[in-house]
Amino acid sequence: MESAPEATIRLALPSKGHLYDGIIELLKTAGYRVRRASDRQYEATIVGHPRFHVVFMRPPDIVIQVQEGRCHLGVTGLDVFREHTVESQDAVVVIPDLGYGGCRLAVAVPESWIDVTHVMDLVDLTTEFKADGRTFRVSTKYPALVRQYFRKLGIYYYQLIQSDGALELHPSLGIADIIVDLTSSGTTLKDNRLRELEEGTVLTSAACLIGHAPSLAALVGEGETGALALLLDAIDGVRGAEGWLHLEVVGNPTAVGSDTAEQVVGHLRSRGAAHIVRGEVWDDRGGPGWRVTALLPATKLTACQRALFRLGAGRVVGLPPRILFDRDTPSTFDDLCVRVGSGVQAPGDGFDR
Repeated sequence: MESAPEATIRLALPSKGHLYDGIIELLKTAGYRVRRASDRQYEATIVGHPRFHVVFMRPPDIVIQVQEGRCHLGVTGLDVFREHTVESQDAVVVIPDLGYGGCRLAVAVPESWIDVTHVMDLVDLTTEFKADGRTFRVSTKYPALVRQYFRKLGIYYYQLIQSDGALELHPSLGIADIIVDLTSSGTTLKDNRLRELEEGTVLTSAACLIGHAPSLAALVGEGETGALALLLDAIDGVRGAEGWLHLEVVGNPTAVGSDTAEQVVGHLRSRGAAHIVRGEVWDDRGGPGWRVTALLPATKLTACQRALFRLGAGRVVGLPPRILFDRDTPSTFDDLCVRVGSGVQAPGDGFDR
C-alpha cells in the first residue's frame, strides 16, 4: 500500500526589495536555493526540497495570507507583522530577527522644536493644541501601532494621517506636525530637518519569519527530521555563523619557546575567541609544530595578526564559516515545540494536498 504524499508547505516571500534579496541569500546559504524563472514570476520551487512551494507577494499581503492559513510560513518585516496582527492569534513570529533589514519605528519632530526633546513632552503639547482649538496631526504608515503606543503613554488628543508617501516632507508642507516612520541610521530624518525624540522608539524591527499557528503545530508534529525542523535548523546554522571566522594558527615550538601555543591561546581568549583548541602537528618533513584553532569575531583578526606572529605563529588563516551549530545555542525548532505545547495536531492537518 502506497503512503499518502507529504503535504505541501507554502512559503510566502517578498516579491522584491531588500527583504527579498536578504531572504533569497539566506536560504541559498542554508541549502535552500529558490528557483525563480524571472522577476515577473510569482511562484517558485526550492531545489532539492520539493515539499516547499514558494509564492511572492507584498509584505502586508504575506501577513494576511499567513494569518488566514493560505500560506504556512512567510517572511516580512516585524513592523508590518505587528501593524496587521494587533489582535490576531492565528499568525505567530517564529524567528523575530533573520539578521537583516534592521530598523526602528520612531517618533520624529521638526528640529526647530527645541523645547520638545522627550516623547513624554507630547502629552503636554497635544493638550495645549486641544486647548487652543488646534488639531495635533501625526503622519504615519502604521496607524495601529501608533494608536497602541500613544495609548500606553497617555496621549489622546491627536489626529492620524495615514500615508504611504515620503513622510519626511509632511511637517515642512504643513500636512502634519510630526511623523512616526521607519529609520535605520537617522540620516534621512536629519537631511529633512527632523529629529528623533528620546524614548520615542515605537518598535525595533527586522526581517522575520512568521507562521500560521495551526499549520506550525502540524509541522512540529513531524518531529526533528521533519521539513520544518530541518529548515529552522539550517537557518539557525547560518545565523550562528554570522560575524565569526574559523581561525587556524600554526607555528613552530622552537621559534619562541615551549609555551608559545599557550600564549597564543591566552591572546586569542583575551580578544573574544571561543571554542579554542590546541594540538601538535608535524610538517611534511616530520618537523614538530603546534596548531590552535578557534572561532574569532571577524572584526578582531586584523588587529591580532602581528601579535600572533610575535608569539611564534608561522601562518594565520581565517575562513568565514557557512554554517555553525553550537550545542549551547538555543534551537528555534526546540523553542517552537515548547510554544506549541499540547496543541500539536496530527501531521497533515490544515494543509492542502
